[in-house]
Amino acid sequence: MKHLKVLLLTLFAVQLSVPGYMIFEQNQILSHGTVYKFKTQPIDPYDPFRGRYVTLTYNVDANPIPTKEVFQRGDWAYALLSEDEDGYATFTQLVSEEPESGQEYIEVEVSWGGTDRGHYIDLPFDRYYASEETAPNIERAVWRREQVEDVYAEISVLEGKATLKELYVEGLPVREYLERKASQPEQ
Repeated sequence: MKHLKVLLLTLFAVQLSVPGYMIFEQNQILSHGTVYKFKTQPIDPYDPFRGRYVTLTYNVDANPIPTKEVFQRGDWAYALLSEDEDGYATFTQLVSEEPESGQEYIEVEVSWGGTDRGHYIDLPFDRYYASEETAPNIERAVWRREQVEDVYAEISVLEGKATLKELYVEGLPVREYLERKASQPEQ
């Protein structure tokens, strides 16, 4: 009976430590990471298990990342980060070896492509969770690109890990933007 209690306590401790570590890691990235702006376009899908969220399609995904190395679909690689002249994040190269300190990068899963034209990747931060009411409003507010041009996500990057910090519309956090939009009379 005593062994059973020890086993149950050990299992309980392991079950708590895994999500605890995940929360700690995300908090470290948000607190100590370098923040990059990624130009994006939100889309509002529905998942019966996760509820409402906003899928973010990034402009950096539109073009393949140049590389001199051979990758297969599903390989893990490092996308080297830089900023363009407008201050938005871009990927300059895809490499298989972890870069040395001083170079910002994100660990990514390689999608399709080749050495001749580069590879597309799957970004690990493509979801922004919102309430059942807020998610469709986010999509409606920014979907009409003729009215809203400046939509981007702040992504915090630390040692190859990245997490979404905030979604911005016209320089305001998205919830603040929606509140301001709701308080203005319709034209």
